Amino acid sequence: MDSFKSNPVFIDYAKCAVVLSLKMSFTAWTTVYHMVSSGGHGMRNPEDLIPGPCSPNPKKEMLEPYEPTEKQRRIMGHDLENNVPFFAVGLIYAILQAGPSTPLYIYTATKLLHHFVYWTGQRHEVRATVWTITNGSFLWMCKLVLDQLFV
Repeated sequence: MDSFKSNPVFIDYAKCAVVLSLKMSFTAWTTVYHMVSSGGHGMRNPEDLIPGPCSPNPKKEMLEPYEPTEKQRRIMGHDLENNVPFFAVGLIYAILQAGPSTPLYIYTATKLLHHFVYWTGQRHEVRATVWTITNGSFLWMCKLVLDQLFV
């Protein structure tokens, strides 16, 4: 464990991974907030219509798409598509100390910015620009890892 603590790139990776994981948890809880505050709208599963303490009188309309929860699900889907590969490649990058921490921080900062841009409903070009920077930093890490592996 001490070898990881003495690896500054790994420490930075760990910070970024925790921040991104907390962001994903925040997104999940925001989805729950929208479902609860709307009286149960935005549920997805037929079994959600089984009466229980949290929903004693469920209605079929609760399964219909509800935009506030759908937006959060789109954000989470984007995070899953992008953060999972980042977690894997970033870990290899950090263990190998394949390069500076810069792409880790660029990725994390632009993922947070992307969340804000998505959440505030900015047009596609703004989201795409931020995502391009995010993905560019990921590809930079991939290149540096491959350079280390195929020396």
